[in-house]
Amino acid sequence: MCLTEIEARHKLREFALNTSKIKLSKHARERMTERSISLKQIICCFEYGDIIEGPYPDTRGDCMLNVKVRTAGEYITAIVVIKSEADGDFSIVVTTFKE
Repeated sequence: MCLTEIEARHKLREFALNTSKIKLSKHARERMTERSISLKQIICCFEYGDIIEGPYPDTRGDCMLNVKVRTAGEYITAIVVIKSEADGDFSIVVTTFKE
């Protein structure tokens, strides 16, 4: 079952405080390098960003959402999956881009 928008926003803020709960996919790391997006900007997305799409269930049943923030004079969007497991929740940044 997917989170509500309020629950998802709360989880993102929680992950921003404990960055060990933010994982980056290989694809996201490649796009960050290619597009000059820093980890600090991704964390800013979690901390201050607005959910512009979702949350909705992905093909694996996890909760996916798009988060957008203006940071360092640029609009950054991160596509994030929130995974719930027995030992706690964590997030995976699937990709990121500038607008």
